[in-house]
Amino acid sequence: MRAYNEQWIYNRDILVQAERWYRQGLVSGEQINAVRKAHPVEFRQTNGFIEIGLFLFTTVAILACYLLPASIFSAMLDNPKAYGIFNVAFGIAIGVIGGVLINRRLLYRNGIDNAFVVTLTGFLAFGFNQFLPNGLSLATHCLFTLPLLLLILWYYGDTLIAFFTLATFYTAIFNSLLKLSWGKDALPFVMMAVSLAIYVVVRQVINRDTKQVYYADPLNLAQWLSLIVLAASGNYFIVRQLNGLLLTSGPGITSPAEAPEIGLRGLFWVLTFLIPAIYLWQGLTKRNRMLTILGTLGLIAAVMTFHEYTGFVPLNVALTLGGLALIGIAVFGIRYLASPKHGFTDAPDDDSPNELFLNAASIAAVQAASHVAHTPKDNLRYGGGDFGGAGSDGKY
Repeated sequence: MRAYNEQWIYNRDILVQAERWYRQGLVSGEQINAVRKAHPVEFRQTNGFIEIGLFLFTTVAILACYLLPASIFSAMLDNPKAYGIFNVAFGIAIGVIGGVLINRRLLYRNGIDNAFVVTLTGFLAFGFNQFLPNGLSLATHCLFTLPLLLLILWYYGDTLIAFFTLATFYTAIFNSLLKLSWGKDALPFVMMAVSLAIYVVVRQVINRDTKQVYYADPLNLAQWLSLIVLAASGNYFIVRQLNGLLLTSGPGITSPAEAPEIGLRGLFWVLTFLIPAIYLWQGLTKRNRMLTILGTLGLIAAVMTFHEYTGFVPLNVALTLGGLALIGIAVFGIRYLASPKHGFTDAPDDDSPNELFLNAASIAAVQAASHVAHTPKDNLRYGGGDFGGAGSDGKY
């Protein structure tokens, strides 16, 4: 049993798909009405701006309720253990109230429930760490907090909690390596290996259960973050600058004005261009928008890194040439893809999801909901897919 009604979430996903088809003229009005009746969704629906406002308002209200008793009993909370008990108790209370609101008000990611989830996580994590002995490293605190974050993520499937979980995991690895004599040298390679492992595991989970919608957004976020960290860990500029920041400084030791040269310089220059190129190649081959976007941005970052250390032309000239090149590529792409070629098109696709016509669940729902004959349209427009998660989406 989890926080939200999983069947309603699944129905919501089917309705979103069916309504896209309805806007494209692939489903009749009678069919879409039948699908809505066959797959009810009782959650309260709001738009993004209202969700942000409700999230901020609820968070401020919860913090105000927290600060009032904390100020009253401030003398009693000087003891770390007592302060920890207070935070854990307040977090549990927030979780109970949030659970009641979710069930009675039928909330689902409309801002209010997100605020309850984030604040209860913060109070529980902070209170739990108060019970740990003093002098522990940051990595140890992160490792002890991870099980709590994973439990909350399993129960709520919240995207923000997924972000905090990944950030905590990466922080634990980063800080642990800095404690080792060889850790700083191995840091980029370990971060690349861990990020690649996370991406592969997430892809396996998605491919194993294609109907999984409860954790769709957290899994999507995990892919984005792991690929970003993978590319950043191999970027020459980031590795060199981070290495300069991590140089030991103390009495009589002056930090250099410019980050010194790093070992394996040639390897990192190759990785700076190779990783984004692989992203772009896989994105174009598999028609994956996420990989295409990250590959394009990664190559732009690689060119900027190259210019940073070579400076073969002045910055204003480089910006002008780069802008002209991007405009030229955009114009060429728009004209070349005016008619579909190799599975790509510049025509809008009404925000169609990945494998639009291979979504068996939505097709079956539409067919089962109505037996009305439907004549295919001649002006059917094919798209390449979409990306979403963490409150973001896009189309092409």
